Amino acid sequence: MSQLNYSKMPFSFNDGWDKVGAVHPSVLKTFLLLVLPFSLIPPAMLLYAGSHHASVYLMDAAFSRWQDVALVFLVAELFTVPLMGWIIKNIASVHKLSVDFKDAFLLAAITGVPMWLSSLGLAIPNMWAMIGVVILGFLAAASMLYYGTFRIFKMDEQTEAQSMSFAAFSVGGIAWVMLCAFVVLPLMN
Repeated sequence: MSQLNYSKMPFSFNDGWDKVGAVHPSVLKTFLLLVLPFSLIPPAMLLYAGSHHASVYLMDAAFSRWQDVALVFLVAELFTVPLMGWIIKNIASVHKLSVDFKDAFLLAAITGVPMWLSSLGLAIPNMWAMIGVVILGFLAAASMLYYGTFRIFKMDEQTEAQSMSFAAFSVGGIAWVMLCAFVVLPLMN
């Protein structure tokens, strides 16, 4: 999938989603080619922020502490994506949709990309700018979850897709807040 199509996915039911729906990659392929590479970005950015401008974020922990947090954060991310796939699959079954786990996992993985990319905001030595980038990533992920739910699950009703994506995003938002708290709390003095 080209980068241009991916950039249109948060704003369209068709652009990019048609290709995703036609490919149906396996869980392993999605994990190795999408989840694993993008999951490396936040830990790398945590290490960058910790070594270059940690004091801007009011965190003055030792770099070894940043390394520990980055490693555990990576493991937590890799666990969260399949968990979100399972949650999305269960939400679909509540809505009387028969969804394969690989499609739910693919949706969880694609939805995670804006969140992973938002960690690039840690390169900015300004807390408010970084928070703005993270919020934009959060909004893009919500939009992609809605359009992706409708398209990947081949739904007919947009309101049902809204309901499903709202439920999944609520759970995902809680998981995201817990991950962020996990990063912030150990690094505070």
